[in-house]
This record gives sequence, C-alpha cells and structure tokens, in this order.
Amino acid sequence: MTFIVGLVVAFVMIFSDPGDDDTACNPTLNPGQTVAPPPGGPGVKVKPMAEGTYRLSSPFGPRGGGMHKGVDFGSTAGAAIYAAADGVVSAAGSASGFGQWIVIDHNIDGAVWSTVYGHMFPEGVLVKAGDTVSAGQHIADVGYNGEVDPPGPGGAHLHFETWSGGHDSGTAVDPQPWIDAGSEPTSRGSAPPVPGPAAPPVLAAATGELPPLPAALGSEEHWQVDTIRLARAIAANFPEITTIGGWRPVDAYDDHPSGRAADIMIPDYNSGSGKALGDRVAEYVMANKDAFHVEYLIWRQTYRPATGESNTMEDRGSDTQNHFDHVHVTTVGGGHPSESTVYGSAPFLAGAPLQPPVCTDPARGPHGVDNLDPASVPADFVPWLRRAGTLCPQISPSLLAAQIQQEGSFQQHGYNSSGASGYTQFIDATWAAYGFPVDDNGAPTGPAGSGDRNRIGDAVMAQGHYMCDIAAKVDGWIAEGKVQAPNGPKELYLAGYNAGEYAVLNSGGFPTGASDYVNQTRPYADTILANEVRYATTFN
Repeated sequence: MTFIVGLVVAFVMIFSDPGDDDTACNPTLNPGQTVAPPPGGPGVKVKPMAEGTYRLSSPFGPRGGGMHKGVDFGSTAGAAIYAAADGVVSAAGSASGFGQWIVIDHNIDGAVWSTVYGHMFPEGVLVKAGDTVSAGQHIADVGYNGEVDPPGPGGAHLHFETWSGGHDSGTAVDPQPWIDAGSEPTSRGSAPPVPGPAAPPVLAAATGELPPLPAALGSEEHWQVDTIRLARAIAANFPEITTIGGWRPVDAYDDHPSGRAADIMIPDYNSGSGKALGDRVAEYVMANKDAFHVEYLIWRQTYRPATGESNTMEDRGSDTQNHFDHVHVTTVGGGHPSESTVYGSAPFLAGAPLQPPVCTDPARGPHGVDNLDPASVPADFVPWLRRAGTLCPQISPSLLAAQIQQEGSFQQHGYNSSGASGYTQFIDATWAAYGFPVDDNGAPTGPAGSGDRNRIGDAVMAQGHYMCDIAAKVDGWIAEGKVQAPNGPKELYLAGYNAGEYAVLNSGGFPTGASDYVNQTRPYADTILANEVRYATTFN
C-alpha cells in the first residue's frame, strides 16, 4: 500500500459565507425497477443540491457592508452538487475567495445565463473547462475551501450564483427564484439521506495498554506520560499520520522542552484531504480533552483551550509557525514515566480496528465463497488465501491472490520507498492496527502490530481483515449515497487498500484529484481485476 488509511469524524454546522464579495451512488434497485435519466433538457432548471442535503443558510443581498451575490447551501463536506441547467463549463479551478469554483454558461429560452458554484476543494471538482454538462449532472462535491466561516468542516457549504447575461458581462441576480422553480436533481433515483449533526467521537475502551509509538512515527523519549498516551492514541486511531514529534531542548515556552507538547504532522496539509484530516484529529483530541488531560490545542492559527473561548492567533509568518502543517497539543503532563508506569487504555474512535474479528465472528455476516484455483498460487499460500478470502462476502481468495501478485509477486519484501513491507505491503501504522500474529486457524495470538509481515499467515490474514473492513465502509457509503460505484464496488475496495478508504469517500467514488491516483491507484485496481480470473475456479 502506497498511501495510508484514516478514520473520519464529521462535525456539521450551518453558517454564512463572508468571502464571496471579492469576486452519490445510484440507489439499490428492486427487481424490474429502472432508474430515470437525469432531469435535463433545453430550458430545464434544476436545484444545485438535492432536498435533504442542505439548509439555505445565507441569502442573496447586502451583507457585512458588501454584496453577497449568491445563496449559501449549508451542508456536509462531500455532499453532491449538481449542474443547475444544461450548459458548457467555462471555468473550473482556483478563484479568489472561493477556493475552487465552477462556472457554467447556459442558453435558456434564447437568453444567456451563467451559474457559479464555489468553495470546493480540487478533488471535489468533477468537471473541467470546455465540458458539456446536463441539468442534474453531478459536477462537484461540497467543500469548505477559500473564505468560509467558521473555517474547517463546520463551514462546509455551496455558494451558488445566477448571472443574467453571463458571468463575464452580465448581472448577478437573486438565485432564489431559480431554486424555488428548479426540479430535484435526484429524480433519477431516491433522494440522498437527510444529514444531521454527526455524533462526536465515541469513547471505547482499548484492550490493555496502547502499544508504544512506532519508531517510524516518532520517539517517546523526553515526553511526559499524558503526551505519550495522546501520541499513542493518535497513532492507533489515525494510521494516515506518519510523523508525531514535539520535543526539543530549547524553546521560548516550556511546552516542548518539558515534554508536555506533541506536534501531529499533517500530510499534504494544504490539500482538501489534508485539511480534513487535521480537522478530524483536532476534533478527536478536543472531544476527549479530559481523558487526555489537554491544556490547549492549536490548528490552522486557531488557539483552542480546554476551557474558555478559542481565538485566532497573530500571523507568525510561516505555515509551521501558524500551525497549518501540524496540530499542536499541550497536555498537563503527568510527570515523566518510569519503568513501572502504566498508561492504561485510551479513547478510540467508534469503529476503530482495535482487533480484527476472526473468521467465526458473526459481526462479519455471511462468509465469502472459496473460489481459489490451488494450482495458481504457491502451495504455502493456499490455506491462508482460503481463510482470509472467505472472511466476508465481498472478498474472495482469487481477489486476494491477484492483489498479492500485484503487491509483490508472492515474495517477501523489505521496506519500499513508500514505507511498506512484507508479502502484502503494509506500512507501519496500518500494520499496528491489523498485524496480529495468528495461529494455524487464523486466530490472533498476540497484540496488534506484533505479527510478522514476512510470515505468510500473518500477512494474508491482515490483508483479508483490512480488505473486509474497507469493503464494509465503502458499502456503507454507497448505501448512504456518499459514494458512486458505476463499475461496481470491487474497484473501490482495491482503491481503498492502495490509496486509503477515505480517498474513496472524499472523491465520492474512485479517487481523483491527485497524480498518484491516476498513475498508481487506477492501474493498480485495473490490473488486479483483470488478473483475478487467473486465480479462480468454480468451487462447489
């Protein structure tokens, strides 16, 4: 696996937008049921979001001494945005105040119109300039990019404008009549579910002590007990985090030299997915501030004390100094550890993989079917592929075999340039959650992370459990209308293994918006799916 996986906690707030003055998966069908085409056609107007996925949070008109030229649809990051009429995309990309925007030009009953859609992240823009689109076509996903209030997921919304005469030379007019008259974009199928405020992170007791911070992530040396416990919990709950630091011998404040502060580095912090990850980490820490003995947190220039009001810090001149590339957490401390220190359990996000269930766990539901051609793989792999490939109905032994071939040709491997190793190419952070040593029946015999990536049984069982967990998440997102699977869900399971399942969620389907997704994830999934038949046979 080249990328890393994560856990999502959404916090939804409805808000107004200060910065605009400067400028779903098809539902499951019953037998015989069909899906109507998108509600397009000449002159047809469509609402830019589906009923139940938004709340109108700020109208067109004067606001804050300026003119708010659109209507805001307060929503949840990742919700679908639809083309409001047939037209041609004239702009799709960066725009001042909007983060990313889309402008579509329309000819409606002989009159020129433009519609504008703002505040998406790059990976949430699904069209490009020059594309012809139909009314009701899924063109983007809601984001919180650009100037939004509050910053972060709580500020997620669509800013929607309508321009009579076209955007370049026309006049912005109130979009509300368009919205009121527009048809639902989801007439092609069931409307997406109504979103509500997501539950905060749930405390679940870990079994025994949290494992030490993996050396690849950082060192616990010089830290006090509270900071160590925090770092271990972050590593266990957010395996996409690759670096946690914070101690230094000299600083203007004593937080770092005293060992009370951890800096949780955020990969690709300036990307949409990076911002979302940092937001999730910050929300998790503050939701569990009492359990972690948090004194304060800083993320993206915002100081958040354990008690009292948050505030925006002065500009210190760089992304690091302004805490854009890391989440800083200062704990009370708790003193430096001794050999007899017991850390106990720590808060885990609901659904975190504390321990993968064994094959007989009824929570998995029905098991898959053994379709392995035993002559197609090395003999040592046969019993393990049959065990791991039947853990859940979405995954088969033939799929896992094709995946192992793609990962490393059934050979042992040391660390590659992406930090992955073993038969099934796990990075340290993900192995810490899924890498159990197993007995001859595939049952765990020791704590997570203590298995051997170059032992066939440990590696293949970890692969099977991880793929089943990815499949369960992806299937849930498909059922909720958050993810599209036009080619079936299997390619999304594989994309989740390679790029992280939340890359699938953030893209609303197969990952888009990054060159690695095009150059690595797409051929990875396509090759495995094409080769799977080589390892399969009819099994009665």
